[in-house]
Amino acid sequence: MKAIAKRLRRLEDRFGPASGPRRMVVQYGYLKRLPEDYTGPRHTVTVRRLPPGPGAYSGEDWFEWEERPGPEPASNTAGLSDDLVLQVCFVETTGLHGCYDNPPRRNS
Repeated sequence: MKAIAKRLRRLEDRFGPASGPRRMVVQYGYLKRLPEDYTGPRHTVTVRRLPPGPGAYSGEDWFEWEERPGPEPASNTAGLSDDLVLQVCFVETTGLHGCYDNPPRRNS
């Protein structure tokens, strides 16, 4: 986790305001996904902003995001931000691509 944060911070330093008008903002958070059998369009919304805590590095704010069914609604914002936002999502799972569906048996 610390290695990811360090690499992302280097990207922020490299592609920050000194390189141009866009600034890279990294947001960390937890993503609640739709069920695997859902096949339609989906979009992600911010459910809430979490205060910096023991899991947050450098006092970064954390977020809770949620996938919702359907296309993304039209935005009410007056203008677009010049910031480039990179969201690092942590997703709870029981296994990666079925790796743990049939765990190896141990001989006792």
